Amino acid sequence: MKFFLSGLIAIGLAIVAAPSSFAADARNVTVVNETGYAIKFLGFNAPDDGLDEWDNELDKVLQNQASTYVEFEEDDEGCVWNIRVDWQNYDESVLWMNVNLCKMTALRLRYDPGTKTTSFIAE
Repeated sequence: MKFFLSGLIAIGLAIVAAPSSFAADARNVTVVNETGYAIKFLGFNAPDDGLDEWDNELDKVLQNQASTYVEFEEDDEGCVWNIRVDWQNYDESVLWMNVNLCKMTALRLRYDPGTKTTSFIAE
């Protein structure tokens, strides 16, 4: 009986501690494409990595009005990241530098055809 109670206490403590270990990384972000154009590349890199090192976070083209959830790994460090977007049918990229991802949970990408600028709204 003594071992049974000890086991129950250990399980209880593990359950109480579990939510913090499974908490979402503060940098994880949902990217919503509201630009009117398909995106073929979405990359994040740390400011110290330079602008030549990127990994595509997309498994497939991100169509207009679609979204994707980007998860960061534990060994990724810091809240501030550079973000790059490449369009499916154009040879142009958009680059935002030093974006603090810890202050948002979503990025809504927008394009203004009048000014030909791409921006994002952080939520």
